[in-house]
Amino acid sequence: MRFFALPAVVVMVVALAAGCGDDGGTGAPSEGDTPGAAGVSRNSAPATLRPPTQLSLPVKVAVTMPLFQPWAQIVGKENVQVISLIPAGADPHTYQFTDADLQQMKGVKFFFLNGLGLDTRLQDAIEANRDEDAHVIPFAPNIRSPQGGDKTAEEAGDNAHLWLDPSLATVYPEIIADELNIYDGVNQDFYTHNFTAYRDQVTALTAELTATLAGIPQERRKLITYHDAFPHFARKFGFQVTGFAVPAPGGQPAQAEIDRLAQLVRDNHIPAVFAEHGYDADVINQVASRSGAAVCTLYSDILDSAVGSYEDLMHANARELVRCLGGP
Repeated sequence: MRFFALPAVVVMVVALAAGCGDDGGTGAPSEGDTPGAAGVSRNSAPATLRPPTQLSLPVKVAVTMPLFQPWAQIVGKENVQVISLIPAGADPHTYQFTDADLQQMKGVKFFFLNGLGLDTRLQDAIEANRDEDAHVIPFAPNIRSPQGGDKTAEEAGDNAHLWLDPSLATVYPEIIADELNIYDGVNQDFYTHNFTAYRDQVTALTAELTATLAGIPQERRKLITYHDAFPHFARKFGFQVTGFAVPAPGGQPAQAEIDRLAQLVRDNHIPAVFAEHGYDADVINQVASRSGAAVCTLYSDILDSAVGSYEDLMHANARELVRCLGGP
């Protein structure tokens, strides 16, 4: 099932093809062809069909977060060179580009970012430093909100960590595939095949995770985490987000908030609270010391050498949840 809010994608492909100049098919679409916030073409003028365009390969692709880098590589394989603008281990909520990061943007054809406030502040710098024919694609305006209805995740103001629900995670590489299909239509079957094969892998991953987590009793499926990153995971796999220390990294909760979280742990008989890899565990350690709970660690948006892909992240989280909440 596709979660795109892209009902006019075929119209957009035609419009973009018609707007290409004699530059080998790599020109940017004209102003009238600019996609709207939900991926719907604003252009209503008739378009003339042209042969599929073809990019000069390998095409340079940039993502904001290392987590997204494998998705672009899986879809494009040898046809793409993929870089992450935010380095491994850095906090995507607060990272600011360096001069070296800005230099990396030269020659990039596609920039992919999450949106929903997570990395949106970097978009102005990307727009200011990108090549004239480069395309900037936020994921959130092209993902249908999991809350239902016709709104996109951006329009609904959803939590930024959409990928922690695997059914939403597959939309990220799907958007990448669709962009490559639009601008490199000669290789459309290649990108579509790569995405479809990966989507099947994520479907299998979802079944594995569901089976792994099945042994956690319902009364123990309560999450106290460092920051507000897990509502999509909780909805997908039947957990409850009981509390978190800060809405987003960088803040410091008042002592009263720490005490309130500790009381929640005691009142709900929660056996473990969760720090997050890459972030200061001091607040969660304080909650644990005041409540008697164990301290465990989940991955949300920062990877490391041991957990270097989306699949690694989801497996690591499932194992940790079973270890810490699964029972005596």
